[in-house]
Amino acid sequence: MITKERHVADVVTDIPKSADIFRKYGIDFCCGGDVSIDEAVSNNKKVDLETLLNQLNSIPADQQNGGIDIKYLDAASLIQYIQSRYHEGLRTEFQNLTPYVTKLAKVHGPSHPYLLELKDLYTKLKSALLEHIDEEDHQSFPKLLDVSAGKQVDQLNETITSLVDEHDEAGQLLREIRAITNDYQPPLEACGTWRLVYQRLEQLERDTHEHVHLENHVLFKKYKHLL
Repeated sequence: MITKERHVADVVTDIPKSADIFRKYGIDFCCGGDVSIDEAVSNNKKVDLETLLNQLNSIPADQQNGGIDIKYLDAASLIQYIQSRYHEGLRTEFQNLTPYVTKLAKVHGPSHPYLLELKDLYTKLKSALLEHIDEEDHQSFPKLLDVSAGKQVDQLNETITSLVDEHDEAGQLLREIRAITNDYQPPLEACGTWRLVYQRLEQLERDTHEHVHLENHVLFKKYKHLL
């Protein structure tokens, strides 16, 4: 039974499917997930506490796990999972999506200036996330693996704090993208490319939230006793 005292991030870790419900009501489960459900809905205008708890507790048992029980992976296995599931996919998606975002801004930006701003936000997000995962793959994750292997590593707390701060920055850019796209709802006159870009951006947001959640609330917590 999920109660109002449970932390949002812990619920998503135990029941990954719950992320869909939190996302539906705009409840942050990655960067801002270390709060109780009660606190998370206290200022939420989209859902009341009873409704949210009923929906969370109505998730069928066979849908609660999501296939891999992530929290039981050791640090090395979790890092490998994050890299293959999210880092590689992110690089590919940015490579594929960028031409569509550029085309959308070029064709429709003159008559819809917010699409030019959307392109700027997307470019900032792309740069920030690609730099972030490159740093993780070549510096931070090897450092974490050394710690797991029993080696002495300096400035572990500073490393994790820096990664969390970068997650927060990416989260802010995603919030701005969601706002400027009207929650990824294209206007009636939107062409196929316009709709495609919005759909892909929404999926990018979904994947990034899951990615950040795994790092902030599962991977980094494995090192909490060392900080």
